[in-house]
Parts: sequence; C-alpha cells; structure tokens
Amino acid sequence: MLEPEFEKLYSEMEQCHVKPLWLAERSVNPSQPQPKTVPWLWKWSQLSNFARRAGELVTLARGGDRRAMGLANPGLGGAPYATNTLWAAVQWLNAREVAPAHRHTAQAIRFMIDGQGAYTTVQGDKIYLERGDFAINPPWHWHDHGSEGDESAVWMDALDVPLNNYLDAPFFEHSAQDVQHVTALIDESVLKYGIGQLRPAWEQPAVRYSPLSVYKWQVTERALNNLARVAASPFDDVALEYTNPHTGRPVMDTMTCWIQMIRPGVHTKAHRQVNSAVYHVVEGRGATIIGGIRFDWEQGDIFVIPSWTYHEHLNESKGERAILFSAQDTPVLVALGKYREEALTTSNGFQTVKETFDVEKALAYG
Repeated sequence: MLEPEFEKLYSEMEQCHVKPLWLAERSVNPSQPQPKTVPWLWKWSQLSNFARRAGELVTLARGGDRRAMGLANPGLGGAPYATNTLWAAVQWLNAREVAPAHRHTAQAIRFMIDGQGAYTTVQGDKIYLERGDFAINPPWHWHDHGSEGDESAVWMDALDVPLNNYLDAPFFEHSAQDVQHVTALIDESVLKYGIGQLRPAWEQPAVRYSPLSVYKWQVTERALNNLARVAASPFDDVALEYTNPHTGRPVMDTMTCWIQMIRPGVHTKAHRQVNSAVYHVVEGRGATIIGGIRFDWEQGDIFVIPSWTYHEHLNESKGERAILFSAQDTPVLVALGKYREEALTTSNGFQTVKETFDVEKALAYG
C-alpha cells in the first residue's frame, strides 16, 4: 500500500513549506481569470450624504490630512479597495480649507465632481479646478489641495495603492509646510500644453509623465462632441482616452483614464477585457449590464467592472446624453503582456439580463 507513503511525503513537505503542484494545479493555473472583485455600484445619494456629514464632523487633522472615503468592494474581504489594483474614493473639502502637502509613490488621479474655488498644487504648479476637470498626480510629487471659495468641493480619487502595496513599494512623506510654495504661473501647464498637438519648440518632449497637470472640461467636452460627429466604438460609443500629449501614452504608468459619451438611444455591444475599471457617472442616466446583471446608474454614481467580465452600456433616453469617466488598470496588463479582450459572439452581441442590481437588497443580504 502506497497511501501511508503518500501521507508521509505530504506531511513532510508541508512541514518544510513545500506545496505539490499536482494537488493545486487548478488554483495555481486556472483556465481563465477568477477575479475576487465583484460588480458593484455605489449610489451618489448615499456617497454625497456621507461626504457632507464627514465634512461637518471630521477635521482634516482627525481624517489624516485627507477627508477621503474609500470604496470597499464587497468581494475583497473587507479591504478598502475598489478593485484588486485600484483604490477609489470620494474626497470632500470644506470651503476655505487646505489639505496639507504630502507625497507618495502611489500614482494618483482625481476627477472634479463639484465645487467652485478649489485648487490643486502639484510640485509647485497651482491650478484651479472646476466640475469635469481631470487632474494627474505622478508618484513622489508634492501635492496639496485647497479651497479659496465659499462652498465645499468634492472629487473622485483613484490611486494604484493596492498594486503599490502588493509590490511592497509604498513610500509616503509629509511636507514640513502645509502649503507648497507656488513656483509656476497659475494654470501654467494648461497655458503651455493645453492644446495637445502643439508644444513649446525649445522644449524636449515630456516622456515619463504628461506635462499637462489638468485636462480642462471645456476642452474635453469639445473633443467628445467632435468625435461624436464622425466615429464611435461598438462597445463604448464615443470614448476618449486621456493621454500624454507628447507621447500619446496613458497619463500614468499603472492607470489610464477615459471619458465617454453614451448617446441617446445607444445600446453598445458586450465585450470583456483583462483589466478592471472604476466608473463615475458625470452626467445623465443609463445602465451597464455586467456579467448578466443590470446596474442602473445616474449622475454621481460610481460602479466597478471586474476583469474578464462581459459588459455593455445603454442610454434609454430619447434626448439626453450620458457621460462616464473611468480609471482603468490597463497599462499594467499591457506592459506585462497579459492584456486581451473578447467580444461576445452570441445573441447578436448582447447579454441576457438575469437580474437588476438593487443596492439596498444587496446590502441587506451582505
């Protein structure tokens, strides 16, 4: 009988922290991605309520410099992450308040949801933010945020914190001064590089990170409207990727960000990709079908699409557009040679809806 010998072998291997592949091959080499991240949707009615109350109760000192509320995906076992590679949050800033300067190796972006008079200063470059503006924060760049207006400001943050921590690469440092010394003319990067196909002739291209600190909504909206007149994707309708204007590459090494318009009456076809994405509804209402579940969304909502999960978007309005902003981890997968995508080939490219997501019901059932 060989069974006692097997048991002895496995016991000795376990004591020496050795695992036989033949007993764990499926878990080590699954046939396709098995994401722990689950599709989920956070309602703006809840998020804005939490943010407002936090603004009344939580001082910045008590909140650790940033009054940010991380979106914790229920599939990740209590970790404060939206996906296994992306941290996303809603951050609230009261009127006349300053979030002190710090820096970190995590790569960061922010999308302005609402508020007037708010600004961000990144590495001495101070830029005022308005609704719809998109700002980048390269790693290890000093940054502080503030408000010079009489109303609160709120934006969406996205960082590669989970990936950064998984790689054991996090560094963080507070500045000795709460507010950086502004070393550039206000809005200087927008004035110099805001027209992406032109750059100062005497400067070399900025290769590593975009020289443009903030992508203004007025320019972005015009680009969306122009593209809508001539072309669209069958899977994402009118979609634009924010890029480094000098290289055409994504604005971050580990993240790329999109802005897209789902036009009235459009129902895109389904596809899936080896990446994960966090979406914010900038404007309008509609739905995204993710893995056969319909997620109805409206302005302000935030939702997640896990890796290798079929998804399609629809706007059932007869006259109102919908605008979606998203942060995606695609550059990591592309750089590692692991990115792929696939269109749904059955049912004319559309999923069968099994159920409609109800956040209250989902929370009640855990």
